[in-house]
Order: sequence, then C-alpha cells, then structure tokens
Amino acid sequence: MRASVFDALASFDRPASAYDVAEAVSKARGKRVAANSVYRILDLFVGTNLARRVESANAYIANQHPGCLHDCIFLICDTCGQATHIDDDKLSEGVRAAAEHAGFAEVRPVIEVRGRCEDCS
Repeated sequence: MRASVFDALASFDRPASAYDVAEAVSKARGKRVAANSVYRILDLFVGTNLARRVESANAYIANQHPGCLHDCIFLICDTCGQATHIDDDKLSEGVRAAAEHAGFAEVRPVIEVRGRCEDCS
C-alpha cells in the first residue's frame, strides 16, 4: 500500500491532497482506498522526509531530495497550483533565529510564498 501511495503521489505534477492520492490509488488497484489510510501513510512519508506537506494547500508532494534536511520554502502559483521547492538556508535560519529570539523552542520554519509562476505570468 505504501508503494502504491508513493507512486501515486510522485505521479502528480503539483501538490496533491490525500483525496487526490486515494482516488489515484483506487483506480490503480481497482478497489476503493480510504483517504484516512492515505493520510496516515502521507504523514509517515513526511516524517521520514519522503514527502513534503504544502501547509496552505493541505496537500503533499514527493520529496525529490529525501536525504536533504533543509527547511521547506515553497513558491506556489495561485493560477495553476504548481509548487516549486527552493532551499535558502539564510532565509530559514533568519526565521529560526527570530523565532528563538521571541522565545520559541524547536522551531520548524514553514515558508510559503504565493503568487504566479513564470508560465502563468
């Protein structure tokens, strides 16, 4: 089941919801797969860095670099829904430092920038 969920997630060209993934897995397996099961597997993938969660869209993307432990910075197109993952350690370290200065512990920056991608501009 995990392999089916990962294959389905990786087949999307933009962030996919658990319902999108459940539908794709259901079609591939020829039987209904519950979104609750998919959510649990996606959470496992996020925890093991195999997938990333796009918080503002409540959606997921397969992590192209699972060995990379950078904080997530997503550029999300409001027109087509495409999400581009970028790494900018200076930016995320700045957010982390500001949060720690404000008294937050164990900071996990989630940075999402909304706008229009180059293709949609």
